[in-house]
Amino acid sequence: MDIKKAFRNAFNRKKEKGWDKIYVIVDIHDTILHACYENEETFDYLPNAKEALQKLSQREDICLILWTSCHKQQIENYMTNFANDGIFFNYANENPEVEDTSISNFSDKLYFNVGIDDKFGFDGDSDWINVIEALEEVF
Repeated sequence: MDIKKAFRNAFNRKKEKGWDKIYVIVDIHDTILHACYENEETFDYLPNAKEALQKLSQREDICLILWTSCHKQQIENYMTNFANDGIFFNYANENPEVEDTSISNFSDKLYFNVGIDDKFGFDGDSDWINVIEALEEVF
């Protein structure tokens, strides 16, 4: 996965369309944190994940969306713990900021510009540094 290219393309499209921001969805297990399927999460971040997510959180031109299959109570716990680490997700599993259009229905599939998920080919062990570099390149 070329995450730098994904961010570059998203920011180019933002500029072309005159958008205020882009939308980035991020999975948790094996993407942000080492997978832990126990009852108690260890919050063992993958290399550079915490720093990259803090940088993403600080940008007003990025809407950060948690993308997970966790239950609601678990999501609330993750959101609280991430916030304590300076990582702020605007939403979880939804993007209410983008409305349906005449050709697009976002009620069943949320709109996003960049997807960060091990199932999308993102390598949590090595790709977070590329996210940091991509953010430095665009501004």
